[in-house]
Amino acid sequence: MLFGLKLAHCPHCRQTGALNGHGFLRGYAERSSEEVVRGRRVFCSNRGRRLGCGQTFSVLLSTLLSGFVVRTLTLFCFATAVLSGLTRRAAWLRVARGALSLSSGYRLWWRLQEAQSALRGRLCRHAPPPDSPAREPLAQLMLHLRLVVGDSEADPFAALQNVVQQGLLAR
Repeated sequence: MLFGLKLAHCPHCRQTGALNGHGFLRGYAERSSEEVVRGRRVFCSNRGRRLGCGQTFSVLLSTLLSGFVVRTLTLFCFATAVLSGLTRRAAWLRVARGALSLSSGYRLWWRLQEAQSALRGRLCRHAPPPDSPAREPLAQLMLHLRLVVGDSEADPFAALQNVVQQGLLAR
């Protein structure tokens, strides 16, 4: 996870060569109350003769959604189940298997709907949208997503976060 960190630039001061690992981000697992590693903290060192700014920032694992306990694969399976004809309630109950509340599913669905235009913009930077017979906007978005990240990807939302280097639900 820290490979190439010295070659990356700080998002605050844009300095290269001053970044150091600075601990782990821990949070709850999706289906239990145990704590798991969710990412890393990174420090832009201003100690010694380094020209960094002294600030820290977080780097999340790509399989996680920022601000949620839910993983990207769970959200992808939820969206796919809804597009296949299940109601949002039935799809969430199938995907979450009772580990997460129904209101979490509705909140994630709303956030996914709100983020669609930003997601389309990010996807269009990598490939033009394909012709789609689907009338549902989310179905069109999923086709475009598969075009950008590839059909063989098991977790397309995580792959998209890797490609665009931005959170899935970020606006």
